[in-house]
Parts: sequence; structure tokens; C-alpha cells
Amino acid sequence: MNQNYGTTGIKHALAMLLVMALEDANHQRLNIPYISSLPTPPDVSVATEASWLRDLLPVVDAKVYEQIRKLLNGSVALPGGLVDRQLFDDTAKNISLILRALSESYHATYAVTANDGLTLWDPGCYPHPSVWRVRETIAALLA
Repeated sequence: MNQNYGTTGIKHALAMLLVMALEDANHQRLNIPYISSLPTPPDVSVATEASWLRDLLPVVDAKVYEQIRKLLNGSVALPGGLVDRQLFDDTAKNISLILRALSESYHATYAVTANDGLTLWDPGCYPHPSVWRVRETIAALLA
């Protein structure tokens, strides 16, 4: 594997983790079962799925997508722990909590109005007004 492909793989994997971190109104991360159920990235985006950023999955490198899907549906033991669906779920949950905490702690200390500053994650959770910021970040990782 060359250095450029390795870097691309890491960027695409991080983009997929962000996609998996999105939650619905009940704080469920529905992209995890969505990804684990599809053997390859979806070919076409569906407008109703745009809030889940699933429409960006076709851009993900097929090898990266396949490997993440294998880990979601199986496991691999590594020094220090097991990589499996539970780890992906915990990681996605932690990413969304961190983004929400960054956003809310900023507003509690610095914001003048609810719409200024560092609105990374909507405290109401869904639909995510910040989905376009997350989309821009994912698009940069997938570029």
C-alpha cells in the first residue's frame, strides 16, 4: 500500500465514523445498521436520506467501506481490545457527545444568541441543523 492510499483510507474511515455518529430524535445511530446491511456503498442517494449523509457514502473508497462493514458484522482482536460493532457504536456515540459538548459549552460561556459562534451540534439533536457543517467536513475528508 502506498502512502497516499493509506492516508486516503484513514480519511475515508474517519468520514464514515462521522456518518455513523449522526443520531435521530431518540439518540439512535441508524447509520450503523444501515452500513452493516449493505455489502457495497449505495449507488444512488435518496433525498429523504440526506439528513443522514448517506448520500455521501457512494464517494467512500469501496475497500474502506468493505473493511468497516466486515468489522461491523464481525470482529478482530488487537492488542488492547476488540474491534467490533459495539466499539463502532461506542465510538459514534462518543463523537456525537463530544461535538454536542463542544457546541453547548461554547454557547454557555461565549454565545450571545443561540445562532452565533460554534454551533457544531444541535442540542435538540434531530433534525441536525449542523448537518451541512458535518457534510462539509466529510466532503473535505473524502476529497
